[in-house]
Amino acid sequence: MTTLAATFNAADKTTPGHYGPCQTALLLLDFHSMFVQRAGVPQAPAALSVAARMRTWAKSQGIQVIHCLLDINATPFPTCKDADRLVGIAAAMKSGGGSEEPTELLEGGGDDLDITFTRTPGHVSALKSPGLEDFLGKKGIKSLVLTGLSTSGCVMRTAVTASDAEYVVSVISDGCADQAEDVHEMMVGKVCNNRGYVVTAAEFQEGFAKVMGENEGFWKGAEGRIFSFLLR
Repeated sequence: MTTLAATFNAADKTTPGHYGPCQTALLLLDFHSMFVQRAGVPQAPAALSVAARMRTWAKSQGIQVIHCLLDINATPFPTCKDADRLVGIAAAMKSGGGSEEPTELLEGGGDDLDITFTRTPGHVSALKSPGLEDFLGKKGIKSLVLTGLSTSGCVMRTAVTASDAEYVVSVISDGCADQAEDVHEMMVGKVCNNRGYVVTAAEFQEGFAKVMGENEGFWKGAEGRIFSFLLR
C-alpha cells in the first residue's frame, strides 16, 4: 500500500504531490440532488458532506473546482444501451426538481474557482463533457482529484479515462459512495487504486499541505541564497 509520503512526493511527477494548486483540480461528479436523496445510496449524504468540505478547502488553496453533471436536456447517443432508462431518469429529474446540486456544493460560488461542465446521458466519464479537456489544457491542470456518485460509475470511469489521458488521478475514498458498500470498497481498493491514488479527504489535505509547505520553504531559501549572492 502506498504511504502518504510516497503519494505526496514533490520529486515524483506521477504523484499529486508534484503539482501545486494551479495545476490541480477538484472534480465533483454527479452530485445531483436526486442521486443524493433518492438513488438508494445509503452513504451518499456522508460523501456529499466530505465533498463539500473538500470544495471549501480547495478554494481556500486556490485549487480549481469543477462541477461535472448530466445534461438532462440532452438525448442519449444512438448506440447508448438502456437509453430509455436514462431518458426516464432525466424526466424524473425535470419533474421532481432533482437535477440541481445540493446547496452544500454551491455556497460561496460565483467566482473563477467554480465552473460547471455537463455531458450527454450515456457518457459516464466526466472527460466526455464538451469543453472540459480544453479547459484543463488551457489552465495547465495535470492532477485531478475525484469525488462523486457513484464510485462504480462516474468516479471509476473518470479515473480510468483520466489516467489514460495522462492526468495524475486521486480518488477521495470518503467523498464517494455506491449503492452497495462492498462494491465501493472493491472500486477504491482494487480498481481505482490501480489507476491512481486513493486517500481520504483528511489524508489528501494533510499530504498536500505538508508538501506545499516544504516547497515554500525551499523556494524562500533559494530566494535568500540568490539575494545573498547578488550582494557579494
